[in-house]
Amino acid sequence: MREHEPPRTDAWCRLRSWWGQRWNSISRRSLPGRGTIREAHTRGIQLLDESLAPAQRDQYRSCGYFEVIGGSTGKRYRIRSDHQLNVDELDKNGRGVCVLCFVPKGGLVVADVMLAQKLALELFELEALAVAHKIPTRYLRFDGIQL
Repeated sequence: MREHEPPRTDAWCRLRSWWGQRWNSISRRSLPGRGTIREAHTRGIQLLDESLAPAQRDQYRSCGYFEVIGGSTGKRYRIRSDHQLNVDELDKNGRGVCVLCFVPKGGLVVADVMLAQKLALELFELEALAVAHKIPTRYLRFDGIQL
């Protein structure tokens, strides 16, 4: 067990079991004309993988995130695997300055959201920053530890 994980209580185990069963049920649902959610997730990951540069692909596979350079300012950003609050603006030392939240419209799978964020930062950085919600990292806390 990792340091930041809560102890595994009976209630926690039941919740995880319930969520696993629920996810299996949801992921098999059919999307009109698009197959199942699971298939959409698989296609999204494949498209993201094909769209990343080799260094980004290696970073994503080993770390679960990849970094991009903004097309207008040259700033570095880290895109983590999540739907929202998953883009970190980095300083010159690679530390997070703020967390950005901007997502494309529509019910997209995580990989599609990440690809849209990558392209937005590389091609339309100033426009993406104009619509993004910005949260300085000094306001973010995890288990009482400031990030």
